[in-house]
Amino acid sequence: MNRFFTELLRRQDFYTGLVTILVGLVGLIDIAYGNWRPGPGLGPHAFPQLAYIALIIAGLAIWVDVARGKSDERPDYLRVTLFTGVVLVAAGMAMFWLAGKLGLGVSVLIALIASSFLLTREPLRHWPSTILVPVLATAVIWFLFVRIINVPLPRGLLF
Repeated sequence: MNRFFTELLRRQDFYTGLVTILVGLVGLIDIAYGNWRPGPGLGPHAFPQLAYIALIIAGLAIWVDVARGKSDERPDYLRVTLFTGVVLVAAGMAMFWLAGKLGLGVSVLIALIASSFLLTREPLRHWPSTILVPVLATAVIWFLFVRIINVPLPRGLLF
């Protein structure tokens, strides 16, 4: 059992999950005890709570993959890792720039597919995770914002 935990601590994804969970917890603590006071029921004021809860769930999902042995070890090539990070940040910035032009739904879909292609080995061979998952994630984001918490998304040329 001790060897299991030692192996977990060697995985980079363990720390990614830990940071993700901690950000979610700190956000929920700030909402509960800080200056933020959400209103009753669902609506735009509920979005930060949903976002922090989603972060905690994502961190726990990362930990499950680490425990199952489906995580990456420390990167061998720091330059490649830094390049990937820079490209992901640029894709995020491009997504927000495109949101006003194409609409948030289309720009999120483009950014998620581009990120999936960047992060997946042999992306065309693994098309369900590189294409279908971003499409489903975009649909879920749209449903959460527009239908559940009634936040209108920026509309653009396409949607």
